[in-house]
Amino acid sequence: MFGGSTKLATEGLMDWRNVIKIVKQHEVSKEHTNCQIVFLRRSNNVGRIDSDLCIQINNEIDYWKNVLKRVIAVIKKLGSRGLPFRGSVEKFGSQNNGNFMMCLELISEFDPFLSNHIVQHGNPGSGHTSYLSSTTCDEIITLMTTQVTNVIIKEIKSAKYFSIVIDSTPDISHTDQLAYVIRYVRDDGFPVERFMCFLPNIGHKSETLETAVLSFLTKHDIDINNCRGQSYDNAANMSGIYSGLQARIIKKNPYAYYVPCAAHSLNLVGTCVAECVKEGLSFFNTIKHLYSFFSASTRRWDILKSSLTLGKKVVKRADGTRWSARHEACDSLYQNYDGVIRNLSLLEEDNFEKAKTRCEAAGLRHQLDRFETVFMTVFWNAILESFNNTSKELQKNKYRFGKSCQTL
Repeated sequence: MFGGSTKLATEGLMDWRNVIKIVKQHEVSKEHTNCQIVFLRRSNNVGRIDSDLCIQINNEIDYWKNVLKRVIAVIKKLGSRGLPFRGSVEKFGSQNNGNFMMCLELISEFDPFLSNHIVQHGNPGSGHTSYLSSTTCDEIITLMTTQVTNVIIKEIKSAKYFSIVIDSTPDISHTDQLAYVIRYVRDDGFPVERFMCFLPNIGHKSETLETAVLSFLTKHDIDINNCRGQSYDNAANMSGIYSGLQARIIKKNPYAYYVPCAAHSLNLVGTCVAECVKEGLSFFNTIKHLYSFFSASTRRWDILKSSLTLGKKVVKRADGTRWSARHEACDSLYQNYDGVIRNLSLLEEDNFEKAKTRCEAAGLRHQLDRFETVFMTVFWNAILESFNNTSKELQKNKYRFGKSCQTL
């Protein structure tokens, strides 16, 4: 039709065993390219017999692009807020279909296009194209992850020098995950920290951690010799000077200086200080018991809140991984010490309360009446306030030693 003179164009094909090879060779041939050019020119000059079909295909493409724009917008917003996507039921109209479908339903109330799409394609079941299923959602998230990672890797390579920050913790499903963070300076001179990925079930041995760290860098073609810093917690498998992860990395690159996590070091200082004094341990146990006592009963909690003056805090839980987290618990007791004692006295003398409750209230009141407890409240409140401010400052990704140390 377009002037082809090859055997494939004039006689056809009979060698079906090698059809793939023959067709591929024909598609890259000069004659096929010339025929394509003739086809395009003739299409532009006299039109095509399948022009209506082409219009229909383009309209179909635009339709699904508009669907994907809305789906991607919802995924970006949920991801930026760290919200879960799925619910227990993957069906539009259900109260348990999760945040992803809920957001699409909300948009459809003001968007006729999406509303009609959900009506026509919302719950057709598997095997039908809708672009609204969890499978499509997961695929889009994977594509977005790859794109974001590629941009970060490009920035790292442009900056050349970088530092690594590694830590592991179990998630809600009890899977140990290694968080991989890279810190570098962008071209505009601004230092940034980028979370790269979670590496599940790596283990806690320094050998396996080294393999995981180096494998990630190798996978993305990042040279370990350009690493200029590494920061971990103070665990032996990470900070060990002979066989810890930092020592193994330094063997690969002597310029990758190890800097212990300042916030973690501060936390260890607080833990050691509190545990080396018996009265300190007793004081924090009293705060824990005080919170448990009031929070175990809604009536007791209401009595406590009713006695608070405007702006005062209720008692807080004295738990948390960081010792600075105990600042809220200590500060709430410091601000409302007299009120807490009065409430304990009321509960102690309330004949309508159970004997166990009255006994607990009496024990806590006697503990708070002690001079040692009063002293520890004032003493630890002052220390933990500085602890809390310092801990928050150390955890900022824009933290700079020179400027921050002057303000602390």
